[in-house]
Amino acid sequence: MTASVATAEQTCCPPTTAPATKRWSVAEVEALFALPFNDLLFRAQQVHRENFDPNAIQRSTLLSIKTGGCSEDCGYCSQSSRYDTGLNKEKLLPLTEVLENARAAKAKGSSRFCMGAAWRGPKEKDLEPVLEMVREVKKLGLETCVTLGMLREGQAEKLKDAGLDYYNHNIDTSPEFYGQIITTHTLQDRMDTLAKVRDAGINVCCGGIVGLG
Repeated sequence: MTASVATAEQTCCPPTTAPATKRWSVAEVEALFALPFNDLLFRAQQVHRENFDPNAIQRSTLLSIKTGGCSEDCGYCSQSSRYDTGLNKEKLLPLTEVLENARAAKAKGSSRFCMGAAWRGPKEKDLEPVLEMVREVKKLGLETCVTLGMLREGQAEKLKDAGLDYYNHNIDTSPEFYGQIITTHTLQDRMDTLAKVRDAGINVCCGGIVGLG
């Protein structure tokens, strides 16, 4: 069995000031797209420096705890069982292997450890071993993060009780373009899971794919 491990340095430290909420107009967003690349980088740095320590870097490690065989048809994803990507379906990793990877990540300087499983969403029998992983990784002094797909009622609260710090759940693209990329769930399905995560008091780690519709 092989496990996919990725390490990334992220500027996702706690903000130095509370970010202001801004509702962007379509015209303002289009103006950003029209900026020269270096101007866009400059603007991004300005926003970053207003909200974060500009020289603080957090290193995070991502481990695939259950690879391949996902039922969803996300057009960009090699984990989908609907496409022949050469990726074999694997079972959930045992706790000992997850902790071995978490210890190695901490030794290399990571302060956050994220565990990802290729599911539409976890069944209750799937969630129990993941909760144990969260508890044990937390004991190592690492921030914990998981990405498990769409959550059912009560599951976010169980993750919170286990000590989960962050839940990763990307919204991918706009509602108007969503059906051209994914047909097995909707953007609203994703938003519903994000609401469950927020209501449970877990930090949200959410992104999209720039240029995807």
